[in-house]
Amino acid sequence: MPESATNTTPPTNDDSTSPGAFPRMIERPCPLCGAVEFSRHLDASDTTFGFPGTFRVVRCDACGMMFTNPQVASEHIGRYFPTDYSAHDAGRARRHATSTKRGHDPWDTLAPFGKGQLLDVGCGSGAFMLRQRERGWHVFGIEPSDAAAAVARSLGLSEVWTSDVANAPLNGHSFDAITLMGVLDHIPEPLAALSKLRSACNKGGQLIATVPNAAGAAAKLFGPSWPGWDLPRHQNHFSVESLRRMLLKAGFDRVDVLWKRRTSHWRRGAELHAAATSSAYWRTVAASRNLCGLLARIHARGPRADEIIAVARCE
Repeated sequence: MPESATNTTPPTNDDSTSPGAFPRMIERPCPLCGAVEFSRHLDASDTTFGFPGTFRVVRCDACGMMFTNPQVASEHIGRYFPTDYSAHDAGRARRHATSTKRGHDPWDTLAPFGKGQLLDVGCGSGAFMLRQRERGWHVFGIEPSDAAAAVARSLGLSEVWTSDVANAPLNGHSFDAITLMGVLDHIPEPLAALSKLRSACNKGGQLIATVPNAAGAAAKLFGPSWPGWDLPRHQNHFSVESLRRMLLKAGFDRVDVLWKRRTSHWRRGAELHAAATSSAYWRTVAASRNLCGLLARIHARGPRADEIIAVARCE
């Protein structure tokens, strides 16, 4: 039987309509293999925005997948996003869309004049869609936040569905590129979502997903203070192995994996760990971007890196 999570203590408030009201919590099976036997991995609070509550991450006894359990019900998870959430800001979207800074990640190196159809899942206010439209793509978006989707449409991105993946109409479209950047960890039923997206991926197309690495060096070192948990918003916590297995199980034909270091994860983790342990050492580390960068370069290599980038192929 699933391990009890009775010590999970979400916010309490007598006013059930307020942001601090007690949310509905759902016990869930493993999102990768469906097993109901799991073990406690850790309990942690919201270290990103500071909403009250303690939340549990468990590890599946059958396949090793980590996930938040119980999870906040979909109709209440919006309470854990601030009203000024930056992904919903129109000005920010315009700045990011017009930025000349480009990297070498897979989403930066999509064909400059793709002339194909691209779907951005969790598109926020549309900055990435605007950039890709300028490069020649016919862009579509899925965004569950009414506010963010409205911002995207106000910027001229008419084909944004206010929905989750499960209920997105797609209207018969199929896609040459599908992106989920920092999104897959938020989706309550990620395998079903990926299976639907696979069915909408054209032959020769690709899906690009990025997630924090819950098996990385920083996650292991900082434990509950690792910012990548981002509880309770993140409901699935991936390793390289579990992400690859989920994408293959969803029907993708090949999965290539890349890794990234995130010095910001080390610095924030050091800050939180110093506060939790009153450690002078970690206070010193947190105060120095150079020290955090050095730790990341030493420890966050390959499968121990801070972020996983998966490129799943439709062949």
